[in-house]
Amino acid sequence: MTLKLKKFLSDFIEIMKEDFPLQLRGIIKDARGITCLQTLDSDKAVIQIRKREIIITKGTPKNEINVRVALSRDCLFKIIAGKMTLAEAFYTKEFDVIGDPQTLLRCYDMWIRIISIARTSPRFHFLIYKLR
Repeated sequence: MTLKLKKFLSDFIEIMKEDFPLQLRGIIKDARGITCLQTLDSDKAVIQIRKREIIITKGTPKNEINVRVALSRDCLFKIIAGKMTLAEAFYTKEFDVIGDPQTLLRCYDMWIRIISIARTSPRFHFLIYKLR
């Protein structure tokens, strides 16, 4: 059974807390205030980066969302496997990002760090496998 996006993100945060607490604190510090509507194929979740934590929910008022990301599973797996860079993904129809440029740059930095961690952690590989 395919793992749902909200559960995947919640598990991802738990692994970050356990295995990469310093990196997680850095990501939270740098991305504080971002609220992202994340769509993976047709599955949706809201990622809220607050003062000291990341909260994963099913929804939030539309006026609080400052970044929208739509991504296909295939594109995500290509990025994680290193078959496609994040920059290349921006030019495909499988990855659509909407937000103001300054916030998107903060997100880009956060995504690069998360991808780097995901590529090197066996626990993340197992979790990503369950997302297929």
